[in-house]
Amino acid sequence: MVKHTPLIALTLFVLASLTPSQMRGQEDFYAEPVHYHDTTWYDKGFDLYIGSGAFFANKENALYYNGSSLNECNLDYIFDNHYWYEEIQKEVSDNYHHVSPTDEISYREENLDWHVRYKIKTMLQLGARYKFGRNWGLSLSYSFCRLTTSSQFLLNYSSVSGNLIDAPVMELHGKEDRSMIDLSASYVISQLHPVAKPFVEVGAQFNFARARILEAAIGDRTWTLLDPYNGEHYVPGAQMTTYDVIYGGAGYGISFAAGLKLVVSKSFSIDPTFYGCMASYGIKPLQERAFNFNYGVVIRLVMNDFFFKRR
Repeated sequence: MVKHTPLIALTLFVLASLTPSQMRGQEDFYAEPVHYHDTTWYDKGFDLYIGSGAFFANKENALYYNGSSLNECNLDYIFDNHYWYEEIQKEVSDNYHHVSPTDEISYREENLDWHVRYKIKTMLQLGARYKFGRNWGLSLSYSFCRLTTSSQFLLNYSSVSGNLIDAPVMELHGKEDRSMIDLSASYVISQLHPVAKPFVEVGAQFNFARARILEAAIGDRTWTLLDPYNGEHYVPGAQMTTYDVIYGGAGYGISFAAGLKLVVSKSFSIDPTFYGCMASYGIKPLQERAFNFNYGVVIRLVMNDFFFKRR
């Protein structure tokens, strides 16, 4: 025992001189690598958002509202009706005094606006995203936009001298409601920056478009081109039944979005987003279904489910 005393004392001295970090060196060497964990945004559960922005609809669909006889709703609907035709004659002569109430009035296809466009309108968006982890998720969103068009064209009339003169101006106004439902896979790049997190969404779109208004106007009078009598000939003073006829229908396409999640807190973010879709709609310009590109710019206000749980 005495012989081993110096050896035991030396061993105790060496162990006592080791720092705690040196003693854990062996443990750290075999430890599993540390995985990334987002400490600025909850990376699981639901995100709920509301957004608003500008929507830019493709001009191809706007041709539905130019009054052409190639469309299901066109100017022939009012010009071929004897009673409406007399009203138009009177309104033209009241606003253009060089036109007689008995002059023959008509329109020509080439005088219609073949470059009519939708006006830029506000798009509203509601959505939810389920996060499987810090990157992948599944999104479901609903977007609504009320679109309008406005165009002018010249009427032509036969004067007393028999000459054909273009002068009276007639206007066409259209209004369309467009609803879009998008089911998308989404990916958020969480590791790139703790506050600014890029994301993309790609999926399928199901939509419904309906023409609410299509009317011709001159002076203070307007005439609808959307037949409310379901094919019955209009007669003034007659008791006629009106119907809620739907002009438009369902469509489909693909949609995508890209944006930047700006994290305000662990449960709230502001997401500037570019939204686009390649889709066809129930509104068929010139009786043909158009498949075209539409896009918008939206600001989303996003709250995850923890925001509501803590209330």
